[in-house]
Amino acid sequence: MNLARLIAGTVGAGALIVWSAAAHAQQPPASSQPSPGTTQVASSGRTLASSRLATDILNRIAGHVRTVKGCQTLSEVRMEVMPRGYVPVQPAVSANSRGGHFERWSVNACGERQLFQIGMWPAQRGGSDFAVTPLALASAPSGAGAAAARPVSSTAPSSAWHGRYVWEESVGRIGGSAPSEGVAAFIEHTLVLGPSAGATSCALNGDGYQTHRRIICTATPEGQSLAIKFYKFAPGNALGRHQVGERLFTLTRGPEGLTTRLEGLGRAVDNMPRSGVLFRSTR
Repeated sequence: MNLARLIAGTVGAGALIVWSAAAHAQQPPASSQPSPGTTQVASSGRTLASSRLATDILNRIAGHVRTVKGCQTLSEVRMEVMPRGYVPVQPAVSANSRGGHFERWSVNACGERQLFQIGMWPAQRGGSDFAVTPLALASAPSGAGAAAARPVSSTAPSSAWHGRYVWEESVGRIGGSAPSEGVAAFIEHTLVLGPSAGATSCALNGDGYQTHRRIICTATPEGQSLAIKFYKFAPGNALGRHQVGERLFTLTRGPEGLTTRLEGLGRAVDNMPRSGVLFRSTR
């Protein structure tokens, strides 16, 4: 499976993660010891992954944490092999039916614990494939038969931001023998924040002139502002190219109300201001 469906992102040059094993974890061979510029990550618990596979998984986790949280450091990983009857959090590959299994890994990233579900199974051409799903630490299962944790954004917006926000972007007049005779065209951008928006508590849609946008986003509080970032496209999306963690726009509350600063989210009209009163709360 292409892991980018669940988590996309890589660790940049000089930031390769190499894990150092503790009790019950597999010791990496001498050939996998860190080179200059790599980061040591202490590990504990039990995993069925080989040293090479564990390193690949950690590098993928590090890329996700760096993209979503802006954290450059992993200092510890705790691993747990889940029982055969474990019910995986969705979305997840059916690792058990493919001859594999699930594990739960907890990493220390910039002083905060982040929890991940890891699915591993034999690859058809040898070696192993894996998939990673972020989990909510507060609702993490504590043992066999416990309810699975719900996947959420690690930067979910506070309830003060929950609601629906709409920006009606004017595209101008389209068609007609003269500009004044054309039909007025618009694109309606709708931002939904809160539990109704799904696992990340953030959804961004765009409908109207030559537009059908469906984005699953994340929302990061920054003082009086909220940074809306791209996570992935939702089914049915028909427009746009973005990278995981890319800032789409920022909302700011001030004395004059809610203002928007556009960043990665494009404008339909080039000469339109990139900041101002765009999105309005409709809750």
